[in-house]
Amino acid sequence: MHLTYEKLIKRSLSFKRISGLRIEEFNRLVTRIEPSFQQLEANKLRQGRTCHLPTLEDKLLCVLIYYCSYITHVFLGYLFNLHNSNICRLLRKMEPFLAKKISIKKDRSLTADKVLKMLVDVSE
Repeated sequence: MHLTYEKLIKRSLSFKRISGLRIEEFNRLVTRIEPSFQQLEANKLRQGRTCHLPTLEDKLLCVLIYYCSYITHVFLGYLFNLHNSNICRLLRKMEPFLAKKISIKKDRSLTADKVLKMLVDVSE
């Protein structure tokens, strides 16, 4: 058994806890990036092997789980039934693509309040 979007969507609270987004937010994100992703896939020079994560939703879910938890590629591979090298390739492909489509605010300053929030967040 492995993790898929179709399995996780049935449990909205778990979806939010695992991915960091509500199902509605996730679906809006997929709708926003899907045309560009289809164009990216169509512009491949070679076809090669197909990915074991067949849908954009599964690929995006994998990337979001990685961003939320920063677990190792090996562990993420066990969750999605992939080899860690496939996870690495997926992240190398999706990260630049998502960076162009989604603006993520990078605030690297730490204040006492932010540190306290992080400590409370990880203690869950």
